Amino acid sequence: MLGVGIGDPYENLGFQVGVVNYDISDWQRIGLNMQLHRYLGSGSSIGVGAEHIMITGKELSDVDESYYVVFSQGLLDKAQVNQEVTRTKLHYSIGVGKGRFSEKSPDDVAAGKGEHGTWVFGNVAYELFDNFNVICEWTGTNLNAAVGKTFFISNSVPVCVTVGLADLTENSGDGVRLIAGISTAIWR
Repeated sequence: MLGVGIGDPYENLGFQVGVVNYDISDWQRIGLNMQLHRYLGSGSSIGVGAEHIMITGKELSDVDESYYVVFSQGLLDKAQVNQEVTRTKLHYSIGVGKGRFSEKSPDDVAAGKGEHGTWVFGNVAYELFDNFNVICEWTGTNLNAAVGKTFFISNSVPVCVTVGLADLTENSGDGVRLIAGISTAIWR
């Protein structure tokens, strides 16, 4: 995924848009993700977004358009509330959405796993030590768990490496899968 964000969610609104390639063997399945978000203060934010829109090669994809609203909170350490730079050790999000959050795949339906998810999704992450987090996520249809570590190249370029397991329940999917990701952000 390659994305860019503009705006200032602290002063008014932030907007992010990302382009996703769903198959690394070719460039035939491409989608667009967008999110509008606002910082509410005290470590909390709200976002409204859409995923997997404007997909090319839709007949080759098992991904449908998804829309959501989500509330996120980083629980601030009371000792840091009045400091300029605040850090949080515990983060959580809770949201509601349709598409991938509410509908199971045709393969899941055929396997007798039902047609619908919960519509509700969420995650929790806890920083065990120095930018090393444990993460648990309910996607609306299944449970994922991971660990993530952020490294800094110079003082301003973060690189996050995440490794985990997806589809931990038999609620959807075809078994537990290994997932991994590397990401970075550049801001001004």
